[in-house]
Amino acid sequence: MELSTQRVVYRLFQREDFKLFYSIFSNKDIMRYAWIDEFNSEEEILPFFEDFLSFEDKPNKNNSYAFAAFSKQNNSFIGFCDIQIHSLNETGGCGEIGYFLMPEFWGMGYATELAGTMANFGFRHLKLHKVCARCNANNLKSEKIMQKLGMTREGYLRKVRYKHGSWDDEKVYGILREEWPVE
Repeated sequence: MELSTQRVVYRLFQREDFKLFYSIFSNKDIMRYAWIDEFNSEEEILPFFEDFLSFEDKPNKNNSYAFAAFSKQNNSFIGFCDIQIHSLNETGGCGEIGYFLMPEFWGMGYATELAGTMANFGFRHLKLHKVCARCNANNLKSEKIMQKLGMTREGYLRKVRYKHGSWDDEKVYGILREEWPVE
């Protein structure tokens, strides 16, 4: 399965993408605000990576679609984005988007593009009625992305993310299908 936007091509992660996946989840700067710590070895991350692989355009073991994102301009690996399905039925469902960007692409609008693509995929392809996202309360850039997408802050969870020996708060945002711009 491939998706495409003006600047980015997205495809589901494949086995041969292990090094790309590892480059995201082992990078201390990228993982600074993530809900998990960075991985320190390829052996440690391999089971985590395998859970993100999808087959035959169906959700993976995490009930998500995980995409590798590449620049259309020069085919450079930009980052990781996914949408995890929390619930799904004949009237819709709920999903949560996530996104990680390689540092050399920070500050160029790519994270907003990746996040928007995942929300659009959730509404248009999966027929969800709601898409949400969460971020570490200290990650103001990620919060700004959710706001740019038109998401509404729905919650503030105190001390729910344990990382590097301390607890951090989390912000929760969401948007409904009827609030999402029509293409």
